[in-house]
Parts: sequence; structure tokens; C-alpha cells
Amino acid sequence: MKHFLIFLLSCSLAAAAAAGIGSSSSDAAAITDLARSLTNPPSTWTTAGGGDPCSSFKGITCSPSGRVTAIDLAGQNLTGTLPSSLSTLTALESLQLQGNSLSGAVPPLRSPSLARLSLDGNAFTSLPAAGDDLLRAAAPALRVLTMDNLPLPPWPFPAAVLGCRSLETFSASGTNLTGAFPAAALAANLTSIRTLRLSHNNLTGVIPASLGKIASLKNISLSYNHFQGPVPEFAAGVAAAADVTAGNGFCLDKPGPCDAQVSALLQVAEGFGYPYHLARSWTGNDACKDWVGVECDMEDVEILGLTGYNLSGTISPAIASLKGLKVLNLANNSLTGEIPEALAALPKLSVVDVRNNRLTGQLPKFKASVDVSADGNSSPSLRNQHGSGQGEGSLDDGSSSSSGSAAGAGIILVSTLVVLVLGMLGN
Repeated sequence: MKHFLIFLLSCSLAAAAAAGIGSSSSDAAAITDLARSLTNPPSTWTTAGGGDPCSSFKGITCSPSGRVTAIDLAGQNLTGTLPSSLSTLTALESLQLQGNSLSGAVPPLRSPSLARLSLDGNAFTSLPAAGDDLLRAAAPALRVLTMDNLPLPPWPFPAAVLGCRSLETFSASGTNLTGAFPAAALAANLTSIRTLRLSHNNLTGVIPASLGKIASLKNISLSYNHFQGPVPEFAAGVAAAADVTAGNGFCLDKPGPCDAQVSALLQVAEGFGYPYHLARSWTGNDACKDWVGVECDMEDVEILGLTGYNLSGTISPAIASLKGLKVLNLANNSLTGEIPEALAALPKLSVVDVRNNRLTGQLPKFKASVDVSADGNSSPSLRNQHGSGQGEGSLDDGSSSSSGSAAGAGIILVSTLVVLVLGMLGN
């Protein structure tokens, strides 16, 4: 689901671009539309007798010129939907709708002065899509964005929020945020953030130390996601309010470095964009303990097999840190970029299978003993290499194949069996 989030809002329009747009009459019409869209509007909201929203509608604040600057309907037990005409409220500074039962879509909000938006605890099911005509302001006004506990379909962390450099509060717990959490970018851009609540979602990734070093940060909640790697460390003033470790997959239960193989594999996952199915399995501090696609010989990772795991992204050179690796199988995915040259230095490597991806570049200078399968990629320069090494098999869907011939011979054997079975079915 491609959502651009509510920027929509002040993250969306420069003040200069909005000059001259909107009027007191169009604002009044938008509030009238809102009254009609609510199944139980406040009792003072009536246009009978020419009622003026700016003077008689409780919860509506207007400027001296009659422009609507604030809508405060928090905790009014309201039901209904929001009209698209809210987009015309270009002087809006605050929209507070939390604690109601409003449903449907949140329309784009195109006010360059919007500083507060609160949608918490409603039943909204969609946010403005990426196709909306949303312009980003150079100096957005948004300071508070709260949208906890909305029944949204899975959606990625909104990149647009990183442009809201005045943001002090961002709270989106329980909203089905899914995918990699851009924590490093957040730490670099949101230097005024004081409260960050993203618990009870499906976010993945490793939390960088930089997040804990944001000077303004006072309250953070990241619990019950799928974060991996080291437990982040926060300043003393943040520690009491931190809600981070519960329900995640950190390697330890307190700050400290992970095992070297765990760190290497998490860099591999980073290259793939921290996919959800790996985040659920690659937890704790022992890569040899039930990590999907990983098999070990004693304590060393020997096989990394992730065939057909719907992986995208790139192959990380961190794989070269797995000195005991014998088999690397990443076939039948959508990986891009080049095969890292560093992999050629792995001392025990005997099988590399990267067939049917979108890889480019040249084949690294693997030793003659390494059997490489590289057909079906974007670059014609990626060719098979039939080595003389002893293949250790491949690993698909988290289970290992028995040791035997190299990958090329295995492919021929499987093809032969398929032909025989089809011939039997034909008879």
C-alpha cells in the first residue's frame, strides 16, 4: 500500500505557494460539509438561520478575517467521515480529532501553517495516497503528529515525516507500520523530536546509536516490533521513559555488541532491506540457533541458503566475514547490483548460486574450485563456473539438502528427474 501520509499537511505546501489560496467563504463551506459528513455533529453545529461556523460552532476557531485556523473535536464520540473539502482549509493550524469513531479516508490537508494533527483512536482506514499533488515546504510548521491505534492496512514508515524538521512529537503506535525503520535518517533530520512512539507495529531493522544521541529526545517507545541487533542506549534523562526492548529481537537484553556472525548476517539483512520474514527468525545472539536459511558446522555458519525468499536489494560484502561459509545460495530472488568481489576471498567457499536475479557487473575471481551458477541475471557477463570443489548442497526455505555433487550437477539431476516424472505421467 503506497501511502505518503498526511503530508497532506504542512510538510506539503510552502507558505508562499499558498498565498491567496482559500477564503472565508470556502472555509465556511468546508465546515458545512464536515457537519453533513458527521452522523452526530455537535449540537451547536447548525446552519439554520444562516449560522456562522466562526461564531456559533463549538470547537471552531477563526482568524479576524474569517479563515478557519483550528478544529478541536477531541473526545466528542463522533461518527461519520471527513469530507474532501477539508483540503481547502489552507489557514488551518490545528486539527484535533482524537478519541472519536470517525472512519473512511483522511483527505489531504494542504495548509502550510498546520502545526498539530491528532487522529488517534479513530477508525480511519486510509491515508492520502502517493498520487496526491503534495508539495513539500522548505520549512514545515508541523510540530505534533499523533495517530495511534488506527486500523490501517500495512504501510511503510512515511518518508515525508523526515522532512518535518520542526516535529516534536510523532506517535503512531498500533497503526500497522511495516518494513524497515529509517532510524538513522530520523536521527539526522528530526533534531527537535522529544516524543517518539512507534510500538506495536511491524517495523524491522537495527537501531543505530545515533537515535539515542538526539539531544531533544525525552520519551521513546519502540516495543513490540521486530527490531534486531544491539539494544540502543539512551541518555540518562530518556532511560526512565524508554520502552524499547520488550517484544523485539535484540541480540542481548541490554546495550552491548552482538556476536560477530550475528552482526555480519544482520548487515546481510540490511542489504536486503531488513525483510520481515528474516526479522522474525533472525533474533537473539546465536545465528546457529534456528535462524531460517542458516546452517552451521559446530559454531561456524556453513550454509546461507535463501532461495526464492522474494528478496530485493543487494548482496552485502559482509558475507565475506563468515569465514566458515561453504555454500551461498541466493537464487530466484530480485537482487540487484554486483556480486561483491570480497566473496572470492572466502577460504572454504565451494558453491555459489545466484541464478535468476537482476544482478549486474562481472563475476568475482573465485577460485577454480568454486562452482558458480549465475544464469538468468541482467548482465551477460555473469556466467556459470564449473568448479572442482566438493559441493555442500544448497539450502531452500530454511532446510538443508544433503551433501553431494556441486550445484551445477544438482541442477542437471533435478532436470532429469522432472523429465522422467513427466514422461511417466504422460503414459
